[in-house]
Amino acid sequence: MNRSSKNKTFLLLADISGYTHFMRETPVASSHARQIIIRLLKALINESAPPLTVAELEGDAVFFYATVPVDDLDRIASQIKVQMVRLFAGFQTERRKLSRMKACECDACSYAGDLKLKQILHVGEAAIERVNEFKKLFGVDVILVHKLLKNSVPSSEYILMTEQAHSVMRGFHGFVSQNLHEKVEEFGTLNVVVFYPVKFAHERARNNDTEPARTERLAWMLRLKWNTILDAVRFRLSSPSRPSRLSEGNTL
Repeated sequence: MNRSSKNKTFLLLADISGYTHFMRETPVASSHARQIIIRLLKALINESAPPLTVAELEGDAVFFYATVPVDDLDRIASQIKVQMVRLFAGFQTERRKLSRMKACECDACSYAGDLKLKQILHVGEAAIERVNEFKKLFGVDVILVHKLLKNSVPSSEYILMTEQAHSVMRGFHGFVSQNLHEKVEEFGTLNVVVFYPVKFAHERARNNDTEPARTERLAWMLRLKWNTILDAVRFRLSSPSRPSRLSEGNTL
């Protein structure tokens, strides 16, 4: 295990909320929702940079980490603050583009603009193990940051920091913070600090806001249609005795 008391690990979970509902609707909406989430996940990854490293893709979330020497925490914290704003801005830019490229009237395409992003940040320790060609993070702090996705924050778009993270980050670009007490399963009641920098990130996103080109719109529509067809084929192969629900009037 690569664990050292001289190192600390930033654990950042960027989670997309709001798309699970679409996955329970028609097969077309489910297929389109998946492609929309893929684009948004790619946008988050493309906006990330060192010191953050992608640990895992977790359905509708990207799990980042950065293990650094204790005496370098302040410098890395400043860099991660910038990264977190970029994640919000990149997500919002891509979300608006998807909303403008509305390919059909299904729920996924119609409400892509309603998807939100939340970021959970903790600073602790993590053990890194190699499983075949993959690196896997282990440890109590890794579990904690995931459990904090279930919280009482009265918003679906925010930054939540644990006390450990906030003591290192020392605020967030001058935003007023909200102190909350969260009951976390297996961890008891924890003090957390919440920020709502959404408008700030929107301003950053607008700087890169451009109307999708006609060719991009066409490519997106073709991608959705092609993946819908593939999903229909997979459905029929897995359930040969059942007619595909895609034939019941659900078309692009």
